[in-house]
Amino acid sequence: MKIAVINESYPIYNLAIHKMINRFEREGHEVAFSPRADFWSQECQQAYISAIFTRDLPWLCLDARMLLNLGVTVEVGGPAVTAMPGYVLEHSGITPHIGLDERFEHVPGTNYLATFTSRGCPMGCKFCLVKDVEGLKVIEYDDFPIPTGHNPFVCDNNLLFTSWHHQQLVVEKLKHVRNLDINSGFDCRVFAKDPARYYELYKQLHMESWRFAYDSSNQREPVKECADFLHKQGVSYRSISVFCLCGGDGSTFEDDRLKLQYLIDIGTSPYPMRYKPVYLIDRNYVPPGWGPKDMDIIFGYYGNPFVWRSVSWQTYMGEQNEWQAQSH
Repeated sequence: MKIAVINESYPIYNLAIHKMINRFEREGHEVAFSPRADFWSQECQQAYISAIFTRDLPWLCLDARMLLNLGVTVEVGGPAVTAMPGYVLEHSGITPHIGLDERFEHVPGTNYLATFTSRGCPMGCKFCLVKDVEGLKVIEYDDFPIPTGHNPFVCDNNLLFTSWHHQQLVVEKLKHVRNLDINSGFDCRVFAKDPARYYELYKQLHMESWRFAYDSSNQREPVKECADFLHKQGVSYRSISVFCLCGGDGSTFEDDRLKLQYLIDIGTSPYPMRYKPVYLIDRNYVPPGWGPKDMDIIFGYYGNPFVWRSVSWQTYMGEQNEWQAQSH
C-alpha cells in the first residue's frame, strides 16, 4: 500500500510522524513524507496528517478535504487537532484522533531526533496543552529510544515528577549522547527542594544547558535558588537558560520585561516565549493591552544575548524610538 505521512507544522520536528514512517515501512508499505499534500500523496491509498500548532489547522483541513475528494483514506491527529477537534471536524469532515495514539507511541527506532521517556504533567497549567494531550498523570517509559543527531531532544514535559528510579534510568541510557537538550527543562520548584541531589545525577549528561522556566510568580524564588546553587558549582549564566512566558494571564509589557530583567540580574540567560491561547488559529495574536510591536521589542532585546550583554534597556529603547521617528 502507498501511504502518505504529512507534517503540517514542518519544519518543526514531529516525533509521531517519524514513528509512523518506521512502523509502516517495517510492515512493507511504500511510505512518503511530506510537509503538505503533494502529487505523490494524492496517489496514495491512505494518508496520515498531523499538526503541532493550531495555526496550522487551516492547511491541515484543506489538505485533508482535497485528499478525501480524491478517494484517499485520511486520518488526522496531533496536539493541535486535540486542542480544537471541533474545528477540524467542521472544516474537514473528519472525526480526528484525540490525544496520544498508542499505535505509534512505542515504535522502536535508531533514527529519531527526539524522545519521550515519560508522558503527562500533574501541574495542569491553564496556558498549557499537555493536560489535554497527555493528561495529569505521569506515565514512565522504560523502552524509550535513544535520540540521535547533532542536537537530540528529550521532550518530557516534567521529568522531575517521574520516580527517582526512572530518572536514574534516563541518565544511564543517555549519558553518552552528546549535546543533549532536555528541552522542557527542570521544574525549578522541584529542583530547588534538593538541588544537590538533582545536580549530581544530571551533571553526568552532556547537556546543552540547564533549562528552567519562570512563567508564574510561584517560580520567582525557586528559579533564583536553582541559579544560585548552579553558580556555586561553577556553572556560567550562559549555561542556565530560563523560559519566560510573555503576554499571558493578563500580564503587561512592563510586567514581563521586569521578569526577563530579573532573570538576567540573577545570572541566567532569559528565553522569552510568546504566549498564544491554546484554542486559537490566528498567527498574529496580540495580548490585551499590548501594542502590535511590543512583543517584537521584547524579543529584540531579551531574546538576543548579544544585545542585552552589550547595551542597557534604556539605550536599546532610545535607539528603537529614534529608528521609529526616522522611519516616519
